[in-house]
Amino acid sequence: MRAASRITLGIISIILSQSLPAQNYPVKPIRVIVSFPPGGATDLFSRVTAAEMTKNLGQQVIVENRPGAGTTIAADIVAKAAPDGYTLLFTDLSTHTISTSLYARLPYHPLRDFAPVAAVNSSPLLLVAHPSVGVKNVAGLVAMAKKHPGITLANSGIGTVTHMTAERFRWRAGIEVTAVSYKGGATPVIAALGGEVAMVMATVPASIQYVQKGKLVALGLAATKRSPFLREIPTIGETIKGVEGAVISGVLAPAGTPRAIIERLNAEYARASEAPRAKEVYEQNAAETLVMTPAQVLESMERDTKAWAEVVKATGVKPL
Repeated sequence: MRAASRITLGIISIILSQSLPAQNYPVKPIRVIVSFPPGGATDLFSRVTAAEMTKNLGQQVIVENRPGAGTTIAADIVAKAAPDGYTLLFTDLSTHTISTSLYARLPYHPLRDFAPVAAVNSSPLLLVAHPSVGVKNVAGLVAMAKKHPGITLANSGIGTVTHMTAERFRWRAGIEVTAVSYKGGATPVIAALGGEVAMVMATVPASIQYVQKGKLVALGLAATKRSPFLREIPTIGETIKGVEGAVISGVLAPAGTPRAIIERLNAEYARASEAPRAKEVYEQNAAETLVMTPAQVLESMERDTKAWAEVVKATGVKPL
C-alpha cells in the first residue's frame, strides 16, 4: 500500500509540475528569435503577432532577429535554450524542414529538438522578373531559358524556401538557371530592380508593391491554386506542374517545454492572428491564416521534410 501511495504521489507531482508553470505564465518577457533579417515576410508577421500578444499577455513579447546560414543560427539558439516558454523560434517552417536534408551536420535536429507551438499563416512565393527580360508569363520564360540557358534567378539565401522552390521550378521546367543567393527577402528584390539579376523567387511582402507599380513583372505564384488576395496572378502550376513553395510562418519552442505552456501559446498565437491589425497585414501580403494544433504542425513538418528531401536529392543542391 505504501509503495502504491508513493507511485500515486509521484504521478500527481508530475501532473502538477506540468500544469503549474502555465497557471502563472508568463511572469517575465518572452523572447522571440526570428530567423530572417528585418523587412521580410517572416519578420513582418512575427512583429504584428508579438504586438498583439504583448497586449493580451501583459508581458513584453520581444522580437530579436538572428538571420544567417539558412535559418540555422536562430534555430540553434532556441534548440539550446531553457524549455520554459520564454525563448521561442519564429521561422519559416518550410525552410526549417529543408535544413535536415540540405545540411549533413547540424548542431540540432529540426524535429526532435523542438516542440511545435503554432502555424501562423501561409504566403505563397511569387516568381518575378525585371521588365527588360521581356517575358510576361511562365511559358515565355521557359521558352527563353531553353534557348538561352543560365538566366539569373535570385533567392533570399541558400537553403531557404525561396532557394529550394527556385530549384524545384528549374527541375520541373527542365531549364538551366544561374542561382544567385542573397540574405533576406528584400535584398534580391532590390537587386532585380537594379538589373543585377533577371528574376527572383520572391516573397510577396518584398515584391508585390513593385509589381503593382510596374517595376517588376509577376510571372506566377508557387501555389496549387490562385491566391484569393492576388486573383489576377496565375500559378506556376498552370504551366509547370509540381512547383509549390510558401513561407509558412510558425512558432517552435525548445523540446521539453511543458505541454500546458505549449497549449497556452498555441491559443495566444491564434488569438493574435484574429486581431484586425494582424488580419490587415496578412491580407496585404497574400497570407492566409492557419489554425493548427501543435500535433497538426508536427504532422505537417514531417510531411514537408520528406517532400523537400526529394527536391534536394533531385537537384543536387549543396550548401556552400
